[in-house]
Amino acid sequence: MMAVLAGASVVSCQNFLSASSPSTVDADFVFSSYETGKTVMLGAYNTVTGSYTSGLPTNFDDIGSDTERCSVGMVAALVGAAQLYGGQPSYTVENYNINDGSVPGGNWNTFYSAINRCNQVIANIQALSDYDEIIATAPNDWSDLLGQAYAMRATMYLELIIHWGDVIYYTEEELGQDIKELTNRDYILESEIAAMEKAEKWMYAIGEQSHLPDQMTRNYADGLIGRLCFWAAGFQTRRTDLEGGMAFYTDIDGKAISFETWGEDPARNASYGRRSDWKKFYTKAIPYLEKGVNQPAGASLTTVDPRSDKEGRTYGNPFQYYFDQVTKQIMPEESIFEWSIKEQNGNSRIAYNFGRGSSGGSPAYPPKANAQTCTYPAVFYGMFDPQDMRRDASVNVTGSNGSGVEAIYTYALSNRLTIGIGMNKYDLNRQVNPDARQLFSGINYVYMRQADIILMLAEAYAVNGDNAKATTELRKIHDRAFADDIQDAKFSELLASVDGDLYEAVIEERKLEFVGETNRRFDLIRTGKLPHVAYEFRKQLVDQMAELRKNGYVQFDNGNQYPDWIWIKTLNAKEILGYRLTMQTPAGLTEGTDEYGLLVPGWRGQHDDWNAVAEEDGKKGAIVMDNTNVAIQGLFRYIDPDSAEAKALEARGYTKTAWGSGTYTLKSLGEEYSPAVEAQWSSEFMCGYTDADYAAKKAPIYLMPMNETTCLTTGLKNGYGFNSPNK
Repeated sequence: MMAVLAGASVVSCQNFLSASSPSTVDADFVFSSYETGKTVMLGAYNTVTGSYTSGLPTNFDDIGSDTERCSVGMVAALVGAAQLYGGQPSYTVENYNINDGSVPGGNWNTFYSAINRCNQVIANIQALSDYDEIIATAPNDWSDLLGQAYAMRATMYLELIIHWGDVIYYTEEELGQDIKELTNRDYILESEIAAMEKAEKWMYAIGEQSHLPDQMTRNYADGLIGRLCFWAAGFQTRRTDLEGGMAFYTDIDGKAISFETWGEDPARNASYGRRSDWKKFYTKAIPYLEKGVNQPAGASLTTVDPRSDKEGRTYGNPFQYYFDQVTKQIMPEESIFEWSIKEQNGNSRIAYNFGRGSSGGSPAYPPKANAQTCTYPAVFYGMFDPQDMRRDASVNVTGSNGSGVEAIYTYALSNRLTIGIGMNKYDLNRQVNPDARQLFSGINYVYMRQADIILMLAEAYAVNGDNAKATTELRKIHDRAFADDIQDAKFSELLASVDGDLYEAVIEERKLEFVGETNRRFDLIRTGKLPHVAYEFRKQLVDQMAELRKNGYVQFDNGNQYPDWIWIKTLNAKEILGYRLTMQTPAGLTEGTDEYGLLVPGWRGQHDDWNAVAEEDGKKGAIVMDNTNVAIQGLFRYIDPDSAEAKALEARGYTKTAWGSGTYTLKSLGEEYSPAVEAQWSSEFMCGYTDADYAAKKAPIYLMPMNETTCLTTGLKNGYGFNSPNK
């Protein structure tokens, strides 16, 4: 077992933490009480929380897939490592400045800081005189605390492996040591799986002893074992320049591992493949995932939407109800683990980065939401079935102007209101008492929910050939997204789309379920689909842009058309509908009417009473009181700009507005064709991984490098073609 803690200001484990605070300990610190131990563990949670609000998920994980893209281009330090904009010389792996950007290096240090705290908790509890009794009578308070330390440590190592590959590994047995070597990721994963198998039964479940999803529980441990096993079984890009080449990779017993290799990159000393014995990890995961699904204690999948109101809005969308609760700072029963964000700390980035965009400032109504995470037109128009209730609740086409008025997005590919198609699981308009200051939403970062555990179980069953059980679990998630009377037909359509392959159906369902939750990027990597999807998706984008320019719209197989132009009009929704904040689109609307324009797509509009919020802030008159909602016509159907229908809409006050044409023109209205704009839209996904790379079956480089200080402190060298100060 190899150990060290490496970082910008760290030389040894002793230097990493200080005993001056009760929330930190050093190698010689001994717990005086259970409360002391709990405080140390709370310190570990608090240490990591920032990484899940302004670190990797919001600045790195939200790019690099066919469902999520970044609106603001990101800093070179991040996109370079992801090969997202690799077509530019300064962003290639070889030219990447390993010291650019604070997020990757900062997360490296943060994760190891948390690991050190966890190792201290584990060592101190193991040293208690009644340790054997604690374990024998588990679960109890001490054993649960011990389990949380193991779960946090395993989570941190999984994040390090996902983002950096082979990393430094040390446990409670190496406290105080300063060992500076890499340990192969397969050994780490197997070791942490074994530790979690031991610790899982020591932990309280959600609902036991007042445990909520803001701490790691037995439910989370069961799901975490699944994630660890899936990553151990999955495709990864490994280094071939370490001692022994691929023989560097050994299992928990030190035996050499054989691999199924998809592709290699000799110039970058990289190989993309998975272990030959990969299936055994799916088998290992099943009993824990079954426990997480069948013995969930206080957790459950949200399958009922109980909402109604006197205004007569349509609800009936349990999927959206889950995210509505999270947005309103309620921990739903579907949540398995959430990183807790304090509303008053001014660093709550979930609505800001992943939510519905707003060009407002601070304060504003709603305040600025950067909408950094957005998506492609093909996701909104083509990926989702038009009757899938997840579509409008996950992605949408309007944001807010900060003065209480809804605004259509444009395609300048920047931020706020210029993102094209945005995310919609979090919307400041939906908070009961929203804070008008940016970054004060207090929305937690959902790290795992019950739907993920269910779909992992379905995937494991499918891999092991248990199609009946896989179908049962898959349908729990799929059926929730559709009305009762069409669930069977829609499930048959899903199976037909993947030629009856249940495993592929599960992966497709994961793509739909987790849009905007940063899962897709890693699903593509671990399933071995990343190179192929990058290649095929770019081709589809290029073809769609060509079709758009030729016909004025893109025709999708589900019947939707993505048009060059739409017609919009700002209306008084309160007067027409009785409310401003819209919900599920009701049945029976007549296309072309103002009511249709306001309610299609659903889950948008504005807070019903921004005026009251502004008055409470002493900002009376800061918002618009009347025409607050955008009515949209022709969003899913091409209307010829010269047609009688278009002229009639314009006569009613609707304005012809660039929509699809914004993806290939310099500005949103009528300016000449821009190859540069189209190229950005049609090739940004993994553009550093070229078609020639795919044809040559080169290993994709999706990992991040260690920064210069880490390399110099440890003597380690970067792999994958990245620069390194240690030659």
